[in-house]
Amino acid sequence: MKTKRIVKDYFLIALGSVFLAIGLNMFLVPCKISSGGISSIGTVLLYKMNIPMSVTNIVFNALLFILGYKYVGKNSIFKTIVGIVTLSLFLEITKSLPGFGEDLFIATVIGGALVGTGVGFVVRVEASTGGSDFAGLILKKFFPHISVANLILIIDSIIIIFAGIIFGDYMITFYSAIAMFIASKATDAIAAMGDEAKSIYIMSSHNNEISEMIMKDFERGITGIYSKGLYSGSDSMMLLCVVSPKQLPRLIHKVKEIDKSAFIIVSEAREVLGEGFKEI
Repeated sequence: MKTKRIVKDYFLIALGSVFLAIGLNMFLVPCKISSGGISSIGTVLLYKMNIPMSVTNIVFNALLFILGYKYVGKNSIFKTIVGIVTLSLFLEITKSLPGFGEDLFIATVIGGALVGTGVGFVVRVEASTGGSDFAGLILKKFFPHISVANLILIIDSIIIIFAGIIFGDYMITFYSAIAMFIASKATDAIAAMGDEAKSIYIMSSHNNEISEMIMKDFERGITGIYSKGLYSGSDSMMLLCVVSPKQLPRLIHKVKEIDKSAFIIVSEAREVLGEGFKEI
């Protein structure tokens, strides 16, 4: 099981690096657009000094890694090294792919989505491809009152503004900001993919029947929470169960079959760890 998990983790790092490299080399870099981080610096150096993106990525990340490795979790250090090297490798392999420069907006949307998807796959396995992550962790030591997420956002914003100034085109900054926003949303979506669930709270006078039905038909655990109705003044028990979104409609239907007057509350469970859901 452990070997299977390791293979899966490094496959996702490689897959994420491929998405990242394609998003940069085919869509963002040909339009001088970036989504922040080392890629922005790499784009500037590519156009102004003809330095390959792969070289910029490995050199700058190596420097940041030396400064910030102590702030990275021990289990993530090797994965991060692999992520940095793998991304540099695929940046070199994909640099000859035809660039899409016909429409800035389309290039921004597709490029940002690909970059965000790539980062999402890498983040899912607690790894990183370096860049702003390291810079944010390092600056956190000097600005403890600012969250790492906000520090990374500040760093990326400064970098894309700087890139726009260097290229002498404010539209580059505008489209880079859009790419950065799209990338962040794609990263969040991929990082949380498959972890979504629904929490369902059930108040009924048929708790035993409903509990047995859920455990038998849905193979889900269920918890009884003692509660008191302040209007009626009576003691009761509220049932709590976590199910997948696909199971929710059928579960509600089954509960209503047992007790038409059952009171049901459904809420989002953003991430669920444990048996039947995401492995811990």
